[in-house]
Formats: sequence, C-alpha cells, structure tokens
Amino acid sequence: MLKELGLSRPTTVAEYEEVLRAFKEKKGATVPFTITKNLDENFVAGALGFSLNWYIDDNGKVAYGRLHPNYKEYLTIMHRWYEEGLLDNNFATNDGDAIKANMLNSTSGLTIGFLSGNMGTWMNAMKDKDPNYELVASQYPTLNKGEKVKFAQKDWKFNGWSTAITTSCQNPELAAKFLNYGYTEEGEMLYNFGIEGVSYEMVNGYPTYTDAVMKHPTFSVAEALSVYTRTAYADGPFIQRKEYIEQVMQLPQQKEALQILIQADPYPNKYPPATTTPEEAQELATIESDINTYVDEMTLRFIIGTEPLSNFDKFVETVKSMNIDRAIEIRQKSVDRYNNRK
Repeated sequence: MLKELGLSRPTTVAEYEEVLRAFKEKKGATVPFTITKNLDENFVAGALGFSLNWYIDDNGKVAYGRLHPNYKEYLTIMHRWYEEGLLDNNFATNDGDAIKANMLNSTSGLTIGFLSGNMGTWMNAMKDKDPNYELVASQYPTLNKGEKVKFAQKDWKFNGWSTAITTSCQNPELAAKFLNYGYTEEGEMLYNFGIEGVSYEMVNGYPTYTDAVMKHPTFSVAEALSVYTRTAYADGPFIQRKEYIEQVMQLPQQKEALQILIQADPYPNKYPPATTTPEEAQELATIESDINTYVDEMTLRFIIGTEPLSNFDKFVETVKSMNIDRAIEIRQKSVDRYNNRK
C-alpha cells in the first residue's frame, strides 16, 4: 500500500494518521489499524512523553501513565482514529485470528506484532498466494520529526522471572541440578536448538535448524521450534543464543526491522524489573486491581465515545481517590532498592 501510494514509512503521529487515512480512502482498507483491546502501551503514548502504565519519568521517579498531563491528548487521538474508522472498531473484541485475517486480506495495513510469529509467518503464508505481499517495520512514532524514540519494546537483560526451590522440595539437590541444566553445554544446546539430527544439525560448527523447523508443512517456525526448544519464548533457566534469532529472522524485512527497532533507547524511562516485598506485593495487588479494572473500562469508553472527554478531569480525580499515590510510593521504594543493587 505504501509503495502504491508513494508514501514513506511514517515516523511521527501525524504521519501515521496520514498513512492510515490514505489506506482507508485510497486503498479500501476498511480497518486500517487493527489491534486488540490490549493497546500497545508505548504506541502514540510514547510520542506524547509517557507509557500507558508504569514508567520512569525524566526526573528518575516512578510515574503512572494515566495521570500524565498528555494522557487526555492520547485519548483524543485514539478517539479521533476510532471515529474516522482508522482504528479497528472491533479492537475491544479482536483476537489473534481476527488480526491475522485483517492483515492477510489487506483489510488492514497496520498492526503491532512479533517479527517472527507475525511478520515472518504471514509473509511465508502469502508468498505463493500473492508474491507482492510484503510487510515492513516502522519505528515507534515520535511527536516531532527527527526526535529520538523514548519508549519501545525492548527487554531487560534480566527479564524479571525467577525460580526458587521451596523447603517442601523432597530432593533439592536434584531440583538444583535440573535448574542448572540449561546452563550446561548440553542443556543450552537442547533448550536453544532441540535434538541434533532432528531439529538441528551442526554445519561447520554452526547449529543449523533442519527443515523440521524451518519448513514444517503445518506449523510456523515459532510453533515448530516450540515442539523441540524453549528459545522461541526465552522463558526458563537458560540463555537464548544469537544463532536462534539469526536463523528465525530469515527475511530481509525482519533483519531490517531489527535495525529499526534497536535504535530506540527506552532504558532511562522503562520501568525496571524491580521486586517488591511480600507485604508490598499484597498491598499493591489490592490497590491496583481496582484501579486497573476502572482504568481499562474508562479507557475503552473514552476511545469509543460512550464517555465524553469532558469527563476526563473527573476520571483523574477518581484514580487519585483510589490510593494511587500509595501504589506510586511502594513502587518507588522497590525501584530505589533495584537501583541501589545495580
């Protein structure tokens, strides 16, 4: 669509809006931007200086995105896109299958997804049906041209997951050996590449995935990998090997996407994997459960227009009345402890 319209990939919020409008008016994309109700916390919001949920502000302090002064502007933009039909009007009920159908049928021209499980899978699925089908990545939008992207999807070196052996474990030594297995040479190879001779072969010293993974007749590469490995999800006691990403990102569009996305440096503002004490966690859960329910409901209502934005100040006051300051205080203590350990 971009090529046929002679448009460059958008980099600002205004450019994204222009592209979506062109998709709809000139290419017949009935739902130009398709997404689920779990709206990406950094798309558009990041351009306005905040993340939808928890983040670190420019003063190094914990902040809650729904209280940012520009959150109303974010809702204004999303409501406008919804009203104009630029944002998928079914976003509140969409699932992965709906997103896939929209993107494969060119009903939509933009979504937010995974480079492997979405971009790679969809392009491979369409290569025989439509040789011209192509997906490319575009940077997270900024407000003004040339600004650096502050918020993006980038993981910490430590992903926040941890494992413990409890006192009720009947064989703690064996449990420890099992958890350590992924850090042995044998375990690392199994978790990353699976079974030699089945899911991978050593080719000139390089662990190379076989056709059982790369050309599975039914599964995507990510799905085929999940039969033999843990690396496609990177959750577990092991280190994800670079040879995985080098092979899974086969398409030039995927490799280009990596270079586009790594330009962002979200770490000064990204909420870190800070941990709370059991007491803090219990108090946070009580406070944030009610807040999240209310905020999710009101965000949806503001975007689709059943709640007028003239009630935004009332919304903010309600969130403040739900003990959000205490949640910020607890999270600040947690982040301070995290920073002191670095």
